[in-house]
Amino acid sequence: MLRKADAAKTAIDNATTNDAVTQAKNDGATSVDSVNPTPVAKPAAKKAVEDALADKIKAIEANNDLTDEEKTAAKQEAQAKADAAKQAIDNATTNAAVEQAKAKGTTEVNNVNPTPVAKPAAKKAVEDALADKIKVIEANNDLTDEEKTAAKQEAQAKADAAKQTIDNATTNAGVEQAKNDGATSVNSVNPTPVAKPAAKKAIEDALKAKEAEIDSRDDLTSEEKLSAKEEAKIKADAAKQAIDKATTNVDVENAKTTGVADVNSLNPVAVKKSEAKKAVDEALKVKEAEIDANNDLTAEEKLAAKEEAKAKADAAKQEIDGADTDIKVDEK
Repeated sequence: MLRKADAAKTAIDNATTNDAVTQAKNDGATSVDSVNPTPVAKPAAKKAVEDALADKIKAIEANNDLTDEEKTAAKQEAQAKADAAKQAIDNATTNAAVEQAKAKGTTEVNNVNPTPVAKPAAKKAVEDALADKIKVIEANNDLTDEEKTAAKQEAQAKADAAKQTIDNATTNAGVEQAKNDGATSVNSVNPTPVAKPAAKKAIEDALKAKEAEIDSRDDLTSEEKLSAKEEAKIKADAAKQAIDKATTNVDVENAKTTGVADVNSLNPVAVKKSEAKKAVDEALKVKEAEIDANNDLTAEEKLAAKEEAKAKADAAKQEIDGADTDIKVDEK
């Protein structure tokens, strides 16, 4: 524009008539007025900032670790940095200042890297619930290793499903709901022991059958029955203790089988009544020998006496069989 003004003034200086001066003046003014420079540096700088903003917004939108609210906040932050950069470009007065404002602005926009908060926090809550549930399962010694493994796998599956739902959620509210539902789902895993209760029931059934068998034996006194049932109970208790200590299904089954066999193997020997009847038999033998040695008796009298003694012995043994206590046996 300065060159056009200088040329116009030179034309005026060279004019020799008033008309020529007027023409040179008019031509010069028109020439100067025709200068309309197009801004380049600032628009280019602002476009670079806007391009950086557009790329950043795409990156934010594509980040599914962020909720809608976190995306909105990040885009607002990027927009604010872009607006500040464009304002700095507008305020710049030299190409160098424009370039510097552009470089700083695009850097600040690019530096907007929002950290996901809602989803990681929600997933950690689910993982904490899973860790607590696993501890509870591991501490439950009513469960076998296989039952513990199955329960932990169930809890893990529920936790994985919850985290997937959290990943799929798009809003803070959706994430919170998925977190709460997931923690509740994990906490609902309460495995019911099966192997050990079933094994212990088999032992208890064997014990009941053995007690009934003992009670039905008339050759035992009440004291012998009581002693035998106590012994059976000890064997049953030992079997159930072994079942409690077993850690695997196989160990539980083995403890059950051994325990049932131990209880079933109990066959108390009748002592009191057997000894009492033996004493009667021995007394009968002595009496028969005494009768046979009595030569004052005829053969018929001896036979009658031995028959009487035998009858008394049989009656005594019958009473022994009918006695139900040691004391009553001793009284016969």
